[in-house]
Amino acid sequence: MVYSATDRSTAMLKPVQLLSQLADSKASGCLTVFNQEISWIFYFHEGNVFYGMTSIDPFDCLERNFRLFSAELPAIDRTVRAQVRSLFDQDDLPKANAVYQALSWLRSEGFLNQFQSDLLIKSLITETLESFLCLEDANHKFLALDSSLPVLTEFALPPLLEEAGNRIQEWVSFSEKVYSPFQRPYLFSQTTSSKFSADKIQKLGNLLKGYSLRHLAALIHQDEIKLLRSLDPYIQEGVVFLREPQPPFDKLPPLRNSDRTSSRSAFVSQSSTSIANQGSDFTADQKVKIVCIDDSPIILSELRRFLDQDHFEVITIIDSVKALMEVMRIEPDIILLDVGMPNVDGYKFCKVVRNHPNFKNTPIIMVTGNTGLIDRAKAKMSGATDYLTKPFTREGLLNVVEQYVRV
Repeated sequence: MVYSATDRSTAMLKPVQLLSQLADSKASGCLTVFNQEISWIFYFHEGNVFYGMTSIDPFDCLERNFRLFSAELPAIDRTVRAQVRSLFDQDDLPKANAVYQALSWLRSEGFLNQFQSDLLIKSLITETLESFLCLEDANHKFLALDSSLPVLTEFALPPLLEEAGNRIQEWVSFSEKVYSPFQRPYLFSQTTSSKFSADKIQKLGNLLKGYSLRHLAALIHQDEIKLLRSLDPYIQEGVVFLREPQPPFDKLPPLRNSDRTSSRSAFVSQSSTSIANQGSDFTADQKVKIVCIDDSPIILSELRRFLDQDHFEVITIIDSVKALMEVMRIEPDIILLDVGMPNVDGYKFCKVVRNHPNFKNTPIIMVTGNTGLIDRAKAKMSGATDYLTKPFTREGLLNVVEQYVRV
């Protein structure tokens, strides 16, 4: 995207004050806001907003909205989505700007009409505002947009701010355990509860497969607040546990006031402890057998080092072909499985293991550098229980392991 010579300098300002000043002054241009590792962009036309996006995986955001509104967007099928990715998700293009170029192309090619593009763009702006309004302060730069850039639609700022603010208040109205739409709900292993039937808990287990609240809502075509409202009783009862967002979504500010953000780290720490103290499926002298399968000796060494605890017995296997027989022989309590292995990749390996009657319920955790929605769907379809993204921390690894085995 080309900018003119009327660029404005960087300064620090409160988020709402910054947006309001631009709207009141009838400004036209691109506002880019920086806070630590994240940036937010908003396109303005005479004080109205016509696009918004963060730097956190913009094409994932677009894909989620395609899925969320799939009923309203019949022309945006799998083939079109793949074409959009191939054309615009390029390393040499700024991702947030490339999404708008993709939307412009979809509109010009007739895949979107005015109503559909309005629906998509408003959703993107509202989601961007949601996290933006939770910033304490921010550095910003206001740049003039290329005059040839099409304005597909535009919205007055005050109603958007009100809608985003109301959404934040709805999120905050839930338990303090909820601080981000990218937290991932999981069913506690072997959960029982007198308040909920076994059938309901089984249905929850089939639904909660490692997706964030926001991704899960898009996949089932449901408003995320409504989804969280239905899950909240299970969260309060301790049947459902909310894990922290996966990178890079963990970089977004929590949807809470500054005086409550400390509850986030405290909750993560307390949650890890509570899992470990929920009771034990193993006696004091019985170790949890963990099989780690990866073609990288370095990763296997890290896994062994991070899992160096008295109650873990860690078996590392580098050859995915030989690993199958070893798994059958060892009968581990949990399997940590690399995706990108030669000969037999993690997806195929997982399917084979899962089809064996002795391993129907064995937790299988995919360990991979792939973070896309499609990759997670493939992991789920292959029978994986959960998903751990490389690079991982010791705390992150232990949180996953302790989620599925009581130690």
